[in-house]
Amino acid sequence: MGNDFLKAEFEHKGIILDDVTPDVVVTAFDTSLNYKKMCRVCDFVRAGLPYIATHPDYNCPTKNGFVPDAGAIHAFIKASAGREPDHIIGKPNKEIIKYLLARIDKTGDEVMMVGDRLYTDIAAGVNNGLSSMLVLSGETKREDIARAKIKPQLVFDSVKEIIPFL
Repeated sequence: MGNDFLKAEFEHKGIILDDVTPDVVVTAFDTSLNYKKMCRVCDFVRAGLPYIATHPDYNCPTKNGFVPDAGAIHAFIKASAGREPDHIIGKPNKEIIKYLLARIDKTGDEVMMVGDRLYTDIAAGVNNGLSSMLVLSGETKREDIARAKIKPQLVFDSVKEIIPFL
């Protein structure tokens, strides 16, 4: 899989990982992705296996700049196999927000979504009744806000600027 944390989570829950004859395809951020894995996942998706993705973020910020994230993986799979994921389990999906609210025993009006992406983080907040705060320290730039369909309630240049308001 390449994502040791996700792999450990699956195994902890008793989910058997099989990259030879799987029952379902699950894609996620994978820093060990290589051409062999790319071909294999496209073959499985092309064969019609159920296709689930963790999240649709295109880029992952690192200390050295951006690297391709799960959304970029979905794009190459679509280009080769002709399919989008059947279901995305992470942001901006409603199920993940409902799950998290139940887990912390809060309602949407008690929680604020803070993130650096309009199409996942802020969309998760706005579409699910949460307040939303965009930080411009990641993928989204200030000029992107004007073009976006979904707008955050608050915008800060970085998370550090939030501290005086806590």
